[in-house]
Formats: sequence, structure tokens, C-alpha cells
Amino acid sequence: KAMLLLLTHNKKKLKRYIKKYEGTIVHGVYITESGILAAAHLAGQGNVRKFLRNGFEFKDGNGTKMTAYMKQFGGYKLDI
Repeated sequence: KAMLLLLTHNKKKLKRYIKKYEGTIVHGVYITESGILAAAHLAGQGNVRKFLRNGFEFKDGNGTKMTAYMKQFGGYKLDI
């Protein structure tokens, strides 16, 4: 339930970016709604916006790049 709430919240906050960038290639990454939401789960909404605007690449404490989540979890149909 908590994950669904987080996905719903992030989707609402990133709605404008999803509409603008979904289906495009930004800084070498194919952008999808599920990829954006996965990246927001790892890096936060603000870092997703920074990436889409200027290519800022967030890495977590283990060195996992936000774009790795965008690529790995991109292209899924979400019912949220």
C-alpha cells in the first residue's frame, strides 16, 4: 500500500514532465512514465526534474545511477 501511495504521489508531482518527455530520448535515455517513476523512487522527484532539464545524473550510496532505473524499469504499463 505504501508503494502505491508513493507512486501515485510522484506521478501527480511529475505529471507535467511525464507529458512533456514521455516517448522521447533525453540525454541518451528513452523516457517512459514507468522509468520516470522508478527513477523518482530511487532519486526523488527533484533529481528526476534536474536530469530531464540539464542532464544531472544522481547516484545513490551504492553508486546506482538514476538512469539505470529509468532504463531497467522503463516501458511498463502502470494502472495508477
